[in-house]
Amino acid sequence: MQFDHVHPDHHGPNTVAMTRIQIAKMMLDAGHKRVLDLPCGSGALTQMLLNGGVEVVSADLHPAGFIVLDRVCVPADLNATLPFEDGEFDAMACIEGIEHIENPHLLAREANRILRMGGKVYISTPNVLSLRSRLSYLLRGYPDQFHYMIEINPDTGTEQPIDHINPIGFLELRYVLSRWGFRLDVVQANRLLKKGSLFYQALRLLLQTRGKRAAANHPRVADVRQSLLSDEVLFGEGLILGATKVAQRGRSVLPS
Repeated sequence: MQFDHVHPDHHGPNTVAMTRIQIAKMMLDAGHKRVLDLPCGSGALTQMLLNGGVEVVSADLHPAGFIVLDRVCVPADLNATLPFEDGEFDAMACIEGIEHIENPHLLAREANRILRMGGKVYISTPNVLSLRSRLSYLLRGYPDQFHYMIEINPDTGTEQPIDHINPIGFLELRYVLSRWGFRLDVVQANRLLKKGSLFYQALRLLLQTRGKRAAANHPRVADVRQSLLSDEVLFGEGLILGATKVAQRGRSVLPS
């Protein structure tokens, strides 16, 4: 069974597959009983979790692409209210999904709603705050994996919708999760790039001289700064975050 289609021009490793394996191990090690895989795509993560004895509900905006045998994919849109009951799941995996949606706050609210207290959400997304991505932004005007955010339909010559519409960085994602009742527990990367480069290490030393005063005034600010200066954020190609539901905020609204 072939879950992933890799473009013939892609000569590097299948990093999304690497991310799925990493998150599957995290979820299996955590002992979750009932989990939501959204967006599940063709079902690679679902199959890994099923092989580990986990009860999995698979959902995607395009269920027709789901190929796990004898399983059903539930239609679900991360830009809308999810078709699941409050507190229905122990965990939720959102692999390479948040950069595709219009409102990350809605995703966090819905994740909070459908997870039981103490449940966990696992999110992966391109790391737009890596040193490599920051240099891309400086020199090209866009972070890694987002390019010029324009695609032209070859048949009509007109601009068409693109997949990566929301380059969300570690700081914003941490805030969104915290704002909607989650405690960030895990910050990992699918793989580290340029860590051995002397130039990148020099940039890291420069960054370590910034923000010390703000961090000294509050331990939680210091924790965020430490994560921002970690190998995972500075050198990770893709971020993997794990956060635990610690407050019931699925029905809240942002203050005006």
